[in-house]
Amino acid sequence: MEITRIIQLRARLEKALLTYLGSGGRSFSHKKDMRFINPRMDVYTDGQRQLIFLETPAVNKDSIKIDVSDRNIVFSAEKKICRNSDRKYIQIERSVGTFFKTVPLAFDDLNISGICHTYRHGVIKIEIEFSGGK
Repeated sequence: MEITRIIQLRARLEKALLTYLGSGGRSFSHKKDMRFINPRMDVYTDGQRQLIFLETPAVNKDSIKIDVSDRNIVFSAEKKICRNSDRKYIQIERSVGTFFKTVPLAFDDLNISGICHTYRHGVIKIEIEFSGGK
């Protein structure tokens, strides 16, 4: 299978997942040329906490969404290019579009007691606190 076909299939799958998981059942509208960006991340546990660090430079802070679905953390956010009539772009290499990532929860036998996130210097830190048993 060609790499371009695999990339197209992945984008369609991510769009379907984002529509289903990220919009709470509401229809999700995108431009046809919208790109889905898969951010790099580090995930680890510290005691009964799971920490996720996602590289997401210059996302719109208000667009960050973090949900739990089927024992997964679902993260999405948008990054739009800033259009300024005085600017004349020569080259644009940084990706724009919708960031999307699904991360399995580290503890199947514990309940989630809290989820919080911070956004600093292009990195989103998601902290999930677990407690007790099911």
